Amino acid sequence: MNTFSKVLLATDLSQQAANLTKCLCSLCPERETEVVLAHVLSDDDDADPHGTDFQKVSAHLAQCQEELLQAGFGKVSTITPVGSEPDQILNMAADQLEADLLMVAAHEKNFFQRALLGSTSRDLAEICTVPLFINDDDGDDKDDLLAKILLPTDFSRKSLECLNIVKDLREHVGKLYFMHVVERSRSKDEYKEQQAAARLFLQELVDEMKLFGIEADYVVAKGVASKQIAKFCKEEHVNLIVMSKTGAGMSSDQGIGSTSHNVVETAACAVLLLPAEDDGD
Repeated sequence: MNTFSKVLLATDLSQQAANLTKCLCSLCPERETEVVLAHVLSDDDDADPHGTDFQKVSAHLAQCQEELLQAGFGKVSTITPVGSEPDQILNMAADQLEADLLMVAAHEKNFFQRALLGSTSRDLAEICTVPLFINDDDGDDKDDLLAKILLPTDFSRKSLECLNIVKDLREHVGKLYFMHVVERSRSKDEYKEQQAAARLFLQELVDEMKLFGIEADYVVAKGVASKQIAKFCKEEHVNLIVMSKTGAGMSSDQGIGSTSHNVVETAACAVLLLPAEDDGD
C-alpha cells in the first residue's frame, strides 16, 4: 500500500519538472496512487485551445500521462488551470483535489534572481498545507531517489513523524541517516552533555530501523542546522531529505521554520517537506 493515495504533480515543462515522474515512481512503488498532472496557464490567451502555447502544453501533459500509464499507474489525469502559479497549485492540491502529496521542481537562481523574482517552490514551501516534494536542479538520474535518505530531527514528535514515510518505503530504502544539530551550548561541558544525550536517542532510532530491515546510521553536528544539513548531504551524496517545517531547530514565527526554509533554498538534493504542526487546521 502506498503512503500517498493522490498526488498532484505540477509541471512547468522544464527538464527538472520532467524528472518528477521518476521521483514519483520511487515514492509510489506500488503504483496504486492516483496522479493528477497540472500545468498552470498565466492568462486566458494561453488557455485558448487553438493557440500554439496551449497545444504545446497539452502535448507535453499527454506525453507525461502516457509515461506514467506505461509505468503502471492506473489513474492519471491532466488539468490546466489559469492564474497565479503558487495560488492555483495550492488551491488544487489542498482544496479541490485533497491531494496528500504535491510535487514541484526547483530551479537554480542566483541571489538577486531569487530576491527579485521569487520562486514557486519557495513560495509553496511557505504556504503549503500538504506534504511537498521539491526536486532539485541537478541531473536527471532519479532512479536512486531512495538510495540515501537524511532525516534531520530535534527529537520532537513532529520531526519524527517523517519516519512513517520511511517505514512505508522500507523495502526500497538503501540507507537512512538521522541527523541532530546542536545549535547552541553555553559551554564545552554542556555541549558534551547534549552530544551524549543525542547519541543515545539516535542509537535507539537506528536500532528501531533494524527491526524494519532498514540500514541506518546517525550523525551529531554542531553549528547552524541548515548549513550542517547541506554540508552533510553534499559530502555523503544524499538523494533525499525528509523533514518537517517545524522541528530540528525549525521554530519560527513564520509558516515555515528558518532551518527548513534554508534547506529548501540550499540543499543540493530533493526535499520532502511535511506540513507544520497546525497546517490545515
